[in-house]
Amino acid sequence: MTEHLYVRNNEAPFYGDPTVAGGQPSKIVNRLLMGSYLTLLQPAAIGGFYNVRSMGKTGWMRAADTTDEMGLKIFFLDVGQGDGALIEVGTRRFLVDAGPDAHMKSYLVKWQYKHLLNKGISVHLDALFVSHFDEDHYNGFTELLADTRFTFGTVYHNGIGKCSKSKTGYHPPFNCGLGEKYTSAAGVECLKTNFDSLADLLQLRDAGGLQAMFVRFITALEKAHLEGRLDAVKRLRHDDTILLEETIENKPLRLTVLGPVCEDNNGTWEHRWLVDDSHTVNGHSLVLKLEFGTCSVLLGGDLNTQAEVHLMDSFSPNNPFRVDVAKSCHHGSSEFSESFMDLISPLATVISSGDNESYSHPRADAVGCAGKYSRSARPLVFSTELARSTNLEKSTLLYGMINLRCDGQRIFMAHMKEATTTADLWDSYQVK
Repeated sequence: MTEHLYVRNNEAPFYGDPTVAGGQPSKIVNRLLMGSYLTLLQPAAIGGFYNVRSMGKTGWMRAADTTDEMGLKIFFLDVGQGDGALIEVGTRRFLVDAGPDAHMKSYLVKWQYKHLLNKGISVHLDALFVSHFDEDHYNGFTELLADTRFTFGTVYHNGIGKCSKSKTGYHPPFNCGLGEKYTSAAGVECLKTNFDSLADLLQLRDAGGLQAMFVRFITALEKAHLEGRLDAVKRLRHDDTILLEETIENKPLRLTVLGPVCEDNNGTWEHRWLVDDSHTVNGHSLVLKLEFGTCSVLLGGDLNTQAEVHLMDSFSPNNPFRVDVAKSCHHGSSEFSESFMDLISPLATVISSGDNESYSHPRADAVGCAGKYSRSARPLVFSTELARSTNLEKSTLLYGMINLRCDGQRIFMAHMKEATTTADLWDSYQVK
């Protein structure tokens, strides 16, 4: 007996009538996004309708609006000034960044997986991707790793950590905020300090000189691994190429690593120095391309102009960057290459940024160019800040989220309206 189904058509009507009068329920109590989970309350359809439970409500869905395939779902979470995205496809679950604090964990515990955790069922995340070790991208992972209700596959990262500086300088042999840099025999300035496995991280931690926040993250990794809840830690670079390739729901799923591009120094892979500490750690963010069926998404961390030029030069004359949906690099910063945006040429762009910060993200030129270099006649630019609203009665902030739903051919993107008086909750668009 099938116990659940998913929504086939985006914003499909969910009827609230307790019985099917004449086979035609009339009152729409909600509209559900494609891929939403439906618990079947009866095994067979009645008059062309299934009796189901979804989003905490019991009602009826047209059989024609249901399917046994979930498809791809990406939740671009509003984590304030930072990045955090949850990816679900088939039985796989990935996190790409987790923001600066507890927002990601709170969402997973209090909403997304609350029904499982309340039943005492642990939640497994197949992979955690740390695009780079800036606080607004990785610090939210530390508390999540400490939660014993979660288990983890592999934590992937770019291999660049963070060092502390005392009054007397950096801890030897470190000479910058990212470790030790030097000029190679070829005259290229490179970052010598890098790491791959958990053992590498523990060795760095025990040698001293790392930022306290970074040390806490490493210790959380160590504890989760000792408890048997974390499988491995692994560094990624562009020559890893295809990280994942399988078939889900009879559609190809592929995850390709496009960055960072590293320097081969006599068999040792090192990162090219880019202007300063900040540009180097940002510019060598993980660059991931996710493909499902005929649809594609690019996740590029905090890439900047120098890094984008480096990537274009490295892959030229090929262009692996063209996708249907792109997460805007560096929260909509002005540090971008228009040539790189032209290569991506997405149908839709997602910008993740926060309020009350000094960076003025997203910048007007980044928003404008996201539209200018889109290949759509009507470009779509989504913003987590614009998806945010305030409950005036309770004087509380309602964090926004951009939903992406894909069945391998079609892509829909949506965020909730700021105020709703009907069952029409979503500001929703078909991207492809």
